[in-house]
Amino acid sequence: MASDDDDLWQALLAVTGEQVATEADYEHGYKREMRSDLLRYVTFMISGEVYGLPIEQIVEISMVFPTTPVPRTSEFVVGIGNMRGSVMPVIDLGERLGLGAVEHTRETRVLIVRHDDEPHGIVVERVLEVISLPPEDMEMTPGGIGSTRADFIRGLGRDRQRLIIILDLGTVLAERDFLQSKFRRERLTS
Repeated sequence: MASDDDDLWQALLAVTGEQVATEADYEHGYKREMRSDLLRYVTFMISGEVYGLPIEQIVEISMVFPTTPVPRTSEFVVGIGNMRGSVMPVIDLGERLGLGAVEHTRETRVLIVRHDDEPHGIVVERVLEVISLPPEDMEMTPGGIGSTRADFIRGLGRDRQRLIIILDLGTVLAERDFLQSKFRRERLTS
């Protein structure tokens, strides 16, 4: 008669399609190989698409907090906010990518990131999960992408038949774009 543990192992085997080590295997010296080259990303939704940022760039995931608008800033800049004594610019990622403002719901979150040693808030529709991707599941941005969003894309990842757009945080948070273009001071070249 099969035990509940045996049924669980069989269910895991059916889902993964891989050989699953049992408790007895571990008792006899089995060691699970761990890949050290996996890249970890926090994934989130914007306009029905899955995006990701490397987990090491994210300090915290927060509920939406109050912000104060700043005059002369671009449309994607929500304002400045204070998170536990840390004042930071907050941007709407949907607006920044040219996809329209993020609709605020109960699932809306602010990703607190560190860029150039400064905190920034990035408003996203909802956070999905943390995933680990091996390098072989990553692709460079295809050259045929001609939209302005292509500048923001660092690469593309595949996870369980889903395409994940990995963003380039440096481009997303490029300070030169925070001010409306008519108020920017362009550097003069001699």
